[in-house]
Amino acid sequence: MGTKNIEELKLEVANLIGVNQELLEENVLPAINVKMKEFLDTFEAFFRERGFVVRRKNDSVRVSFDILHFRAVFNEKREILITRGKDQIALIPVKFQGESELKYNFESDSASQLVTEIGKQQMLSNDLKNPDVYYTGGESGPRFDDPLTILNSIFNGLDNV
Repeated sequence: MGTKNIEELKLEVANLIGVNQELLEENVLPAINVKMKEFLDTFEAFFRERGFVVRRKNDSVRVSFDILHFRAVFNEKREILITRGKDQIALIPVKFQGESELKYNFESDSASQLVTEIGKQQMLSNDLKNPDVYYTGGESGPRFDDPLTILNSIFNGLDNV
């Protein structure tokens, strides 16, 4: 292949990465925020139903019952942190399909690698157009779509307290 073809392929990769960044900002980040809000809403309802005093402030929910104090808050890393007092009891990442393919600095002078990267970026575009956002049980833990499932697993037996 000539130099021009490699330059055209590099340009196409760069364009696709740019498009994917826009799709991430327009589609995925708002969907992640909805998923995080859904978790906090469910956390609040879960404890309110059990008689806890609930205080909600921005991206945080605090619940108290006698000497039990729990808090759920999400951070800039797209994780939900649940604490009991000052101790962390759970860290729940919010992920999306295609996240592992998200690359911004791809450099290659190999036409075959560039063509492969174009294919990956095109598949990623499809994932980012209709994002599939979910909770996980850690970096490579199981996938959860319902926050109540997570809360029931963490606070199993709370009704007996």
